[in-house]
Amino acid sequence: MKPMLSTVLTLALLCGELSAVEFTPAQAGKITQSVGDILDRAHYKGERLNDGVAEKHLRNFLDALDYNHMFFLQTDVDEFTGKYATKLDNLTKAADAQPAFEIYERYLARLNSCLARIPALVKAPHDFTKDEKFLAQRNKGPWPKDEAEAAEVWRQRIKFELLNGKLTDEKVEKTAEKITKRYARLQKNMKQFDTSEILQVYLSALGHAFDPHSDYMAPADAKNFDIHNVKLKLNGIGAQLRQDDEGYTEIVNLTPGGPAELSKKLKPKDKIVAVAQGDAEPVDCLDMKLGEVVDMIRGKKGSEVRLTIVPVDAISDSERRVIRIVRDEIKLTEQYAFARIVDHVTPDGKKQRLGVIDLPQFYQKCAADVEKLLTRLQQEKVTGVILDLRRNGGGLLNEAVELTGLFIKRGPVVQVRNPKQTEVLEDENVRVTYDGPLIVAVGHHSASASEIVAAALQDYGRAIVVGDQATHGKGTVQTLYPLEQWMGKRQVTDPGQLKFTISKFYRIAGGTTQKHGVTPDIILPNVLDFLETGEAFLPNVLDADNIAPAKYQRVDRINGSLEGLRKNSTDRLAKDRDFAYVREDIELVKKQRADKHISLNEQKRIQEKKEAEARAEARKKERDARPPEANRVFLVKTETVDKNLPLVAIQPPKQKEPAKTDKSETSPDKVPGEHDEEPPDTDAGKAVIDVYLRETLNILSEYSRQPAREAQREIVAVPAAK
Repeated sequence: MKPMLSTVLTLALLCGELSAVEFTPAQAGKITQSVGDILDRAHYKGERLNDGVAEKHLRNFLDALDYNHMFFLQTDVDEFTGKYATKLDNLTKAADAQPAFEIYERYLARLNSCLARIPALVKAPHDFTKDEKFLAQRNKGPWPKDEAEAAEVWRQRIKFELLNGKLTDEKVEKTAEKITKRYARLQKNMKQFDTSEILQVYLSALGHAFDPHSDYMAPADAKNFDIHNVKLKLNGIGAQLRQDDEGYTEIVNLTPGGPAELSKKLKPKDKIVAVAQGDAEPVDCLDMKLGEVVDMIRGKKGSEVRLTIVPVDAISDSERRVIRIVRDEIKLTEQYAFARIVDHVTPDGKKQRLGVIDLPQFYQKCAADVEKLLTRLQQEKVTGVILDLRRNGGGLLNEAVELTGLFIKRGPVVQVRNPKQTEVLEDENVRVTYDGPLIVAVGHHSASASEIVAAALQDYGRAIVVGDQATHGKGTVQTLYPLEQWMGKRQVTDPGQLKFTISKFYRIAGGTTQKHGVTPDIILPNVLDFLETGEAFLPNVLDADNIAPAKYQRVDRINGSLEGLRKNSTDRLAKDRDFAYVREDIELVKKQRADKHISLNEQKRIQEKKEAEARAEARKKERDARPPEANRVFLVKTETVDKNLPLVAIQPPKQKEPAKTDKSETSPDKVPGEHDEEPPDTDAGKAVIDVYLRETLNILSEYSRQPAREAQREIVAVPAAK
């Protein structure tokens, strides 16, 4: 289970009335009972709500509150285990949610006790010459057995953070101040949790006892999920907020074309100190929960909100200004599909026009957006297309089916099995939007609907799949169920929603993507292949199995050329300096994962830092010495197609300093190369052709220059993938 509680909150201004809800104990109990009933009766796994589930539920909740095992004592865990490990199932059935709040209160007490040590620890003398090691990732180990052991864990933790400051030449007083503020912010955030937020963590822990993808969503989170994962639009002012260390709500950025940006009255780093609706009196929001500030700012389209701000360039906090903004619909365009046209230079010096479509997630009508982009790419005479799903974590199943249909005449796309039957979801449209050479780019972050598309196009022989050793491996389907349909509105006006697993999907060839993911036809090395990422590493995952294949027609567009393409790619990778760096990073990752302890010896860490900096500098020097990139890149957005705009050539941003690879200077578990595939977040960023996309373009270039094969043959029975 991943940590569910963040020490830094960042929220967009969203639509609707999403105020947090303070459930009464009786209401919390009824919601708990309803969630338990639904999971007991309707979850795909078919496991009853019993003592075994109760034990997992308790452990999940403790881990969710204290993921790194830094706050609770083992005595707390033993106490709660003896009291609830075989009782939570009965209490859930009896509509009793009291354990959630009892355990949470103990967590707050331990949090306060641990953080009370920090003022003395940051001032205490620390010997950085000792050969001492610190284990930052404690989630798989035991909790401190008593107060003495907890004190030692926190001594090492603060020593680790102070040493990080020394390694960046930061004054010790400044580092101490940062540490103190960081944990004070954590303490304040956790104390501000309302009953609906506590219940959300508690009941999600229950859902995770059945499988990793079953979660309870309190009313605010349920509506946010719909906005960010389905509709990709909202009503608001178009700004992203965060809360700083002083308790101010600060503007992070403004949505291009949104009311805030168009007003020309707000800028990033402006501080919001009060909010008023129309002509009503302003409400002071200093030290207010970020979610409550967001609730006050969002509202109906066409309504007015007044913000009292301290401008970023103000001389003092007393310099304030009142801004009036009319709310409007904001489209989350950064999650829309977009395309790039690359004028690729072949080894013999000729130019070849290739297309790349990047789909961040499967949102409503995304298949229609991709169809628009494909049409425009063909108008621009591309000779091949890459469908980039490397960062696509999934989304709407029907959109995955429809998108697959853009590349095949008709036929089955995925098999979906629930406990009673298996349904074959088909593309029924005989029209093919794009019939040319196609590659699907995937990675460890490609999950669910992305895996459905990649697997179907691979099974049809319609596309070559290129990427990491395997995709994420999420072969399950969830539904979002409003609890009011189960409970009614008499007991709770809005009890939230339950997302739970109702079925598994299978490839049309009969195999599964569950746990194993999709294995690419051509594999490119990546450090993520050597980390514990993917479905198989999550707790309580559903098993992988196979079913009978569906009846479909292979198109065999690969034309027997896969072995040659694979060999030529391997030869290029052996000579490619960037992939040599990837291989070096892989060896570093293996070494770091073999011993996850971090040295607290200053000289050893300085030496590690020097080695990392020298490595980064050598790579930068080598890259800077290369001739300019010959490829020219054009950006195509859905807006480009809708308005029939001309192509826009984009240039990559100026070279930044190389990212530091010393894990001590970022997060404790930072590894080299781990974030090399961050998505481009600006138009200039979209001009960057990363090392993996570059090689995928090379493969597509070679593939698209080979003669196409149009023949199809009917497949009555295809062996299930292993």
